[in-house]
Amino acid sequence: MSAKKAPRYASDLMAGQVALVTGSGSGMGRATALEMASCGARLALFARREEPLEETAEMIRAAGGEAFVVPGDTRDEDSIETAMGRIKDHYGRLDVLVNNAGGQYIAAARDITNKGFEAVIRNNLIGSWQMTRAAADHFMYDNGGSVVFVTAISARTALTGFTHTVAARAGVTGMMKTLAAEWGEYGIRLNCVAPGTIKTEALGRYPIPPERWKELNRSVLNRMGMAEDIAGTIIFLASDLGNFITGEDIYVDGGETLHMGHDARDMINPEMFEKRERGDGKNE
Repeated sequence: MSAKKAPRYASDLMAGQVALVTGSGSGMGRATALEMASCGARLALFARREEPLEETAEMIRAAGGEAFVVPGDTRDEDSIETAMGRIKDHYGRLDVLVNNAGGQYIAAARDITNKGFEAVIRNNLIGSWQMTRAAADHFMYDNGGSVVFVTAISARTALTGFTHTVAARAGVTGMMKTLAAEWGEYGIRLNCVAPGTIKTEALGRYPIPPERWKELNRSVLNRMGMAEDIAGTIIFLASDLGNFITGEDIYVDGGETLHMGHDARDMINPEMFEKRERGDGKNE
């Protein structure tokens, strides 16, 4: 049995706070929820699929934490309103919102339809706005709070094959900075965390074999990031450790954006792309 890892943050860092993490059924969202719970936060877990959320909740409870599952869709206003009402009934407060839910697909710009472009904008930009506005309306205008958006390195540089999500993520960043300027008077802090290539289940859905990524030396640290790398930064910003930080866009990418000349298409195996194969071999 491997030795238990020492906690990175104090167990009472977020004691008494309630945090809502969207997309917390897997990957970076789950890692963030688990570590926030280890810091004493009480969690509200939000995503479309209830089963993965229950798995995250059980992991939190097994470690002695508290978690409340709230299934919902960031694209659906009624779903969000219902979730906010349930959180108010269950916890009576909300101090932290982590806008982690989102998604996109690889496609050349010439192949993206207007409908496909709109879907990614709705999922990443409009969904983040709707969650943030609801959290402010129901909780944060009166009591302050912290909002962290999970974006992507595409907000800093071009990322070929991802025109739709580059537009969406850049929109989130601009929205965050403007809200930070407007909402400071309410004690609401807003920041972005922009991950580089992170080794999660979601990465395997793209036709990008890990060995291809390594061949291209995408990161100056010569490795992909882990979900915990993102979780640690989110907690720093969301907690009192970051209580004088707002309107910032922090890149957690192992220096990947230092390689400005890289073309994301170089990572793609063309045969896998044509056959719509996944990088992890779990093709449907």
